Amino acid sequence: MFRKLQAIEIAEGALLADIAVLFQLLVTYMPVGSEFFRLLNFVVFAIIVLRRGLYVGIMSMLVTLFIVAVTVGPQATALLTLESLGGLFLGFTMRHHLRHIPLLLIGITGGAASLFFLILLSFALTGFAVDTIVRPIHDAYTIALSVSNQVALNLNLSAQWQHTFYPTINNVMTFFFTYWLLLFYLLLWLLLCPVVTAIYFATNFFVRVLGYDVRPFPGGLIDRLAQSSIRHFRVEARNREKSRFWIAHFIRKDIRRSARLCKKSFSFRRRRHIIPS
Repeated sequence: MFRKLQAIEIAEGALLADIAVLFQLLVTYMPVGSEFFRLLNFVVFAIIVLRRGLYVGIMSMLVTLFIVAVTVGPQATALLTLESLGGLFLGFTMRHHLRHIPLLLIGITGGAASLFFLILLSFALTGFAVDTIVRPIHDAYTIALSVSNQVALNLNLSAQWQHTFYPTINNVMTFFFTYWLLLFYLLLWLLLCPVVTAIYFATNFFVRVLGYDVRPFPGGLIDRLAQSSIRHFRVEARNREKSRFWIAHFIRKDIRRSARLCKKSFSFRRRRHIIPS
């Protein structure tokens, strides 16, 4: 892995590192819409790995972190480190055509572990008591219990709730409140499930738009709808001089086109399952 970099690799790595620095500056100083550029950091580092390999991607990540630490401050490198590592991971796995489910499980588990240790480290450095993490969870559990009691009472299910559901839930939550670090990690894992899935979908979508040969996610009808929308958006964008409100026309036409495609796909599946007499 450790080798002498070629000039083209250094140039491309430096260029994409500068783009990542620019996105981080927009994340830091833009008042609205900055989270979109945080998402693009994953795409940048995934493209580096897809183009020039993991070694060049690691070098670009280190350069990006150094420049951001000098220009913005070391506090901005914490989340940027997770974003760059996530982009490198996505680029490496997509380059080797890893299947979606193992990729998502590894990404969610590793991301939750990284965020878990980062939060604990921040609490240790700032001097806050670490057990304060569990207090909002305990308060939310108390509120949820009172609401559940009221709902069960209104539905005439108070006996079943008190004798069946409540003891089981209370035993489980007592265990988790005893080992609250495990509870905190599981909550982070559940929180990152939709987040990592959305990041993977967006990164996969952008790199395929740029022409890289990766396994499409999620594939099937959703992928066909997205690709069809991109093609027609390009056509409408080239002909935008013909209409002042071309974006509104594109959205209306694309919704109709997507509905026709869904209807055609569902009708085809239904005909395929019909057994001929």
